[in-house]
Amino acid sequence: MQARAAAAYRAEQQRARVELAARARAELAVLMPSPGSPVADNRGVLRDAFIDGVDGVGDGCTGPELVLIPTGRFQMGSPEHERRKSQEAGSQKAWLERETPQHWVGIEQSFALGRYPVTVGQWRQFADATGWQPQGGFDPAAPGFAQGMDHPVVGVSWNDAQQYLAWLNSMTGQVYRLPSEVEWEYACRAGTRTAFSFGDTISAQLANYDANHSYNGSPPGAFRAGTSRVGEFAPNPWGLYDMHGNVWEWTQDVVHDNYDGAPNTGQAWEDGGGDAAGRDPPRRILRGGAWQYNPRYLRSAVRNGSAAALSNAIIGFRVARNLA
Repeated sequence: MQARAAAAYRAEQQRARVELAARARAELAVLMPSPGSPVADNRGVLRDAFIDGVDGVGDGCTGPELVLIPTGRFQMGSPEHERRKSQEAGSQKAWLERETPQHWVGIEQSFALGRYPVTVGQWRQFADATGWQPQGGFDPAAPGFAQGMDHPVVGVSWNDAQQYLAWLNSMTGQVYRLPSEVEWEYACRAGTRTAFSFGDTISAQLANYDANHSYNGSPPGAFRAGTSRVGEFAPNPWGLYDMHGNVWEWTQDVVHDNYDGAPNTGQAWEDGGGDAAGRDPPRRILRGGAWQYNPRYLRSAVRNGSAAALSNAIIGFRVARNLA
């Protein structure tokens, strides 16, 4: 039974990769008229060159690696059986209700998404160029554990992330932003319908989380007590790394208690918002789970939320870019 399930999973992964590659090639040909463009390669990975001379750091520098995400439809949220399994693992009912009702959403505009979360090195490039000091009261340079330049930056609030994005736009002439929550989950799932993009359970060989805890029969594993370098674990079927675990990632959306009234397109949900607690200003949505968290929080459907000014050792972000 396990061998058949593994074979079916591998076949589904391969099918998703082939489908994405074909769609990416077709859409890339339209979106990037010059096949020799320096911002695109034949894998659908984009990287924008900085404008020479801007802020004195433009020469030869580039923005984050991006993956082209084509249009499509998917079911957002979690099915009842998954919520039941998560509740058995300890999830609170209020958390699970945020994932309801499960509903179909259409991504009508292709976009690009960071292949990895923004790294320490990329953040320091921005901070050195602008002198920006994080506003959340947490120092990204001193998170309480060792980090290399290729680790995801932490200690960045939603407001701080907006400053980085504005700088990146000025350096590249492109339109970078945070992904909408819909875009984030669509890209995370990468054509899958399971709890995680790699199946219905998880292990410490697949993501960075607190593996002292189990989800759906997952084996015990190491608790790394800090971030891991980006790309240390295998990517999802669309070539995106660290969508599960390592750091929570900001999205553009504000918190709502559930999906009642949510847009059915890829746009961010920023109006009418707030949660039942009536917080003002409203909190912003976080996705993906983090190194310090139980594996049930790493599921593709999980929605977290925090104040836009909050920064700490478990929150980072990933960039999105408009293509048209």
